[in-house]
Amino acid sequence: MQTEIPVLSFISAVLVLFPLPWYCRAGNIAAMSIGMWLFVVNVISAIDALHWNGAYQIPFLFWCDITSALITAVNVAIPAACLCICIHLERMASFCQTSTFVTKRHRILLECLMCFGVPLVYAALHVIVQPRRFDVYENFGCRSTIYPSTVALFVVWIPPLALSLLTIFFCGSTLGHFLLHGVHFSRTRAISSLTSGAYIRLVSMAVSEVICTIAATAVVMSFNLSSGLAPWADFTQDLTEVLSFSSAATPKSIIAMLITEWAIMVGQSFFFFGFFVLGEEGRRLSVSVTENQLVSPNPNVHL
Repeated sequence: MQTEIPVLSFISAVLVLFPLPWYCRAGNIAAMSIGMWLFVVNVISAIDALHWNGAYQIPFLFWCDITSALITAVNVAIPAACLCICIHLERMASFCQTSTFVTKRHRILLECLMCFGVPLVYAALHVIVQPRRFDVYENFGCRSTIYPSTVALFVVWIPPLALSLLTIFFCGSTLGHFLLHGVHFSRTRAISSLTSGAYIRLVSMAVSEVICTIAATAVVMSFNLSSGLAPWADFTQDLTEVLSFSSAATPKSIIAMLITEWAIMVGQSFFFFGFFVLGEEGRRLSVSVTENQLVSPNPNVHL
């Protein structure tokens, strides 16, 4: 995995950038935030895999502080953004949303709060259950630590699961309204940028992303809770302590967990890009890129 992780992470980071201009023009803050978070985490994974390739020393403490917090924040950032997408689509399908400047401004403020404010608060609260500053693993980089207790259940693991389940609920309600008002929806939204096909792709993308989040959370929970919940009374915290592990000293279960987390993040990136490419906007982008590659300018012609 020494080559696969940085290569696939960099590819994923590039791919998630392609849909962002279209989502920006559409004013879809939630979808934009998914691409931005995936870009940041993929770049971190690639840099860490290259920097800690065959090494586990800790030359940059603040880099690890920042990256481990961002990797933690993305656990709720993606389901929170998907929830915003599905709430917006559900209101559109049920024709409860009025298109006014005030409602649009409120929606933008809510999505900014959910997609960026909530993840940062979640990352800050994560410190409550950190027994030490962070851990460093050879070939993987820095990761936040978790004390497996009842407090960790409510602070770390329940929030992403709750947001994911809420997203699935709103997606179900959204599809129900869409099937009930499908023809009317198609006629009403024909003049807008959100066609029926784009609507279905957004719902499918949100469901795919939160299923990945549920899977990643379940993997981390199963590893951390393999020995049961530890009593909170035994919790001790030293935020100056940092542990580093070579590949030989890292248990195979931890390596499997780290690889699974990374693979799920890459999968989320491909889902995000793939559902965009399936749409008309993505096809136009692919045709444009292909035409630009096929047309080679004459170097003797000066414009």
